[in-house]
Amino acid sequence: MLMDDVGAAFNPELMFDLPDPYPMFAEMRRNQPVVRISVYNRESTVVTRYDDVAAVLRDGETFSSHANAEVGKFMGRTIIEMDGKEHTRTRALISAVFTSRGLDALGPTVAAIVERLIDGFARAGEIDLVSQFTTIFPVQVIAHIVGVPPTDYAKFMRWSLDLIAFSKNREKGRAAADTLHDYLLPIVRARRAEARDDVITRLVTGRVDGVGLTDDEVISFLRLLLPAGAETTSRLMGNMLFALLEEPEARLERVRADRSLVPWVIEETLRWETPILFVARETTRPTVVGGVEIPVGNFVSAVIGSANRDEGHFPDPDRFDLDRRADDHLSFGFGRHFCLGYHLAKLETGIALGALLDRLPGLRLDSSAPAPHITGLAFRSPQSLRVRFG
Repeated sequence: MLMDDVGAAFNPELMFDLPDPYPMFAEMRRNQPVVRISVYNRESTVVTRYDDVAAVLRDGETFSSHANAEVGKFMGRTIIEMDGKEHTRTRALISAVFTSRGLDALGPTVAAIVERLIDGFARAGEIDLVSQFTTIFPVQVIAHIVGVPPTDYAKFMRWSLDLIAFSKNREKGRAAADTLHDYLLPIVRARRAEARDDVITRLVTGRVDGVGLTDDEVISFLRLLLPAGAETTSRLMGNMLFALLEEPEARLERVRADRSLVPWVIEETLRWETPILFVARETTRPTVVGGVEIPVGNFVSAVIGSANRDEGHFPDPDRFDLDRRADDHLSFGFGRHFCLGYHLAKLETGIALGALLDRLPGLRLDSSAPAPHITGLAFRSPQSLRVRFG
């Protein structure tokens, strides 16, 4: 594979529509596992093998998260672009929100949101699981966490989807970011004035070395929850349901009969079809990865989607295998930037799958609808999952 071919594939215009990047990743792992390319006249390095991707994610001193600064233009300055002491301090302040004990307490509320959504279509006999469930459910969970009243869920959903899609429409993304700031600011200030037992109160009252988060820092984090929490969970659920429905007897019905498989369904989905295929880093000093010299200031794409299908680490990696039991995938990152929201994503996805299996007997793909496909290079999930049940 020529470097020009790789560069063309990584064109941002293909980020949402590329049908299947995995053959390209496999060829890169075999022939050019670390390759230097140019994207929009910026020198970049693409890393595709498991061990090399893990090494990049592990070394936060050499591979800076400053590469994610573009996101800050819409979310505000957040933890995903921070390094060093700033990252350590901010992570300590917000990590209290994501303790497994605290998130487990959300279980009944998450289940109630799922049941309410399913109530809306349980008698219909057919729906699009993406537009009517997986897109809506995680945003409503985030809305609850943020303290949005149910009467505002619809408009919060509109703003959230516009913000999440900022890379497609920067003008709408910017407007949504501003609107969310103005909407959230009174909520944040109200929690400073009167504490409650909720996430925002923990954010505004937390202290590390006597220093807490400003109002703008809290709002930036809350906005980041939408793409980092809601969108990724939505795509995870879409990919999981696609995999199960693709082979209903061997997969879906097996899980329906044995719910102990649910955690492993989630892990295998994350490995097989991770929602976000690569993470960005920027070199702070000259370094070498996989025998390739990388200069200082170089943009590095660590391709998680390729690492998770590295045949040198996972046998028969392109096969979705309920019995694989592999929880060492890199979908939640690695090292100091390991995803804080991993427990919430698994909690939501497990509850959602259990409820769908309980409430929708005979769940199957709609044979009269176009066959679904998972697409995208940066972000991957099916755009539609038309199903029938009952």
